[in-house]
Amino acid sequence: MSSWAISKDSDRATRFERNQKIGVLSVIQESNSFSPQKTSIGNFTIATASELLIRIPNANLEFEGSLDEITRCGGEGIAIFNAFALPSGPIELSSLSQLIGLVREHLNPQTSLDGLVLCLHGAMLDEQGHSADLAILRMAREYLENSIPMAVSLDLHANISSEFLDLATIISGYKTNPHVDLNETGRRVVQLLAQVLSGQLKPVMHLEKCPTIFADETLNTSTGVFADILKDCTANLHPSIVDVSIFPCQPWIDSPGVGFGSLCLANGDSQPAIDLTTNMVQEVWRQKKKFKITNLATPEEAIQIAKKSNIRPFIIAEASDAPTAGAAGDSPVMIAAILDSDSDLVTYIPITDAIAVNKCYESQVGAEISLSLGCTIDNRWTKPVLLTATINNFGEGNYNLSGSGYYGMKVSMGRFAVVTCNSMKILITALPCWSADPATWSHAQLNPADAQLIVVRSCSDFRANFPEASATAITLDVLGSTSIKFTELPYKNCRIGTWPIDPTIN
Repeated sequence: MSSWAISKDSDRATRFERNQKIGVLSVIQESNSFSPQKTSIGNFTIATASELLIRIPNANLEFEGSLDEITRCGGEGIAIFNAFALPSGPIELSSLSQLIGLVREHLNPQTSLDGLVLCLHGAMLDEQGHSADLAILRMAREYLENSIPMAVSLDLHANISSEFLDLATIISGYKTNPHVDLNETGRRVVQLLAQVLSGQLKPVMHLEKCPTIFADETLNTSTGVFADILKDCTANLHPSIVDVSIFPCQPWIDSPGVGFGSLCLANGDSQPAIDLTTNMVQEVWRQKKKFKITNLATPEEAIQIAKKSNIRPFIIAEASDAPTAGAAGDSPVMIAAILDSDSDLVTYIPITDAIAVNKCYESQVGAEISLSLGCTIDNRWTKPVLLTATINNFGEGNYNLSGSGYYGMKVSMGRFAVVTCNSMKILITALPCWSADPATWSHAQLNPADAQLIVVRSCSDFRANFPEASATAITLDVLGSTSIKFTELPYKNCRIGTWPIDPTIN
């Protein structure tokens, strides 16, 4: 847990009275305005009625944490709805309407709920640039009577507004980045909800924002400028303050109102919450230029650094093409760089290319095959690479993540093929994969410990799963839809007034 996290909100003595019925529903997707693909209803994995009843032991997910905590606190947890989609472009209006309709359909049979837990990301947009999370939140509030409390959990990268506070009784976000406290966040909002229902907590919330976006690599909650600000601002809390959440925002949201948010939940007294959140955003604004990445390198430079390092596996993060932040995952820039280099490092590298996967499936294991790799989804930043490789193995199907961040989550990379080219083991997937999670590699019959170099398409998740390589990891300084080169991305709706993409702000 992060050193700044508030512990007073985790009162393990909290109990629900008279076996109160608490509904739990989860709808999570993170949008990226620069993704080449929109999100549709078909991108969501929606739990069936039987799957909703299956508990995943120790799963690091808000939905599971909430339901387990309701039971532990003596309540009756009602698993209502659970849907997840990998980050991508904004959701189509028609798909959002269908999604909300499905949630309402599952809510309607529920009667006499005493409270509701709603797990959202907080950075899901519709194709018009409006908050899709807010649309779901409005629907849930319309279903509930105003007297029924609703507790909302959010990702640390949420981009929220005052309307979130108008609709929810309680809001609490992750305290860690990389995210390792999803389950704990689900438990926390349940504990807070129980305190509201028992009358122990008279919740008042206050939100302050400043118009800044930062690279995720600078938002580590354990070390660095961000961690220092959080720790300093929460060092001496007023007794009425129950919970503090920070929402530095997913930076690839091109919408008005984007920016760093500080949210404080207090018991009865709003002024301490106002003071704390105001102080925090002022401090972030004052120190905004300190949020810098120091470990940037070109692909060629990164390879040479990896060769000289004694860390194995060495990690190169192609954060500019991270599917877990909404990118396509199909840039071949590192494959091309390794081919052009004299590297003999055993390298694992993923790429999304359904066409190449299909071509591999037309052949057989052990065959030599000529492939064009990359740029089948997003061709704006680089060009495909041509190579000859040997097919090692094929696979398909779902699997569960095993890393620290999203342990237990069911995901799929679709059909895949593993091929060898020189010293590279290339994992070619039909769907974007979670390359920062060890389970992805093991599902493809590759052991991360056997690699000398792993290229991950990730901003920061890899740091929790490969902690020994975290300190020396290199982030590629290249363009892409999740690039940190913010001033070179086509922001339109939030360019004016937002640092650092507004050139008039110093």
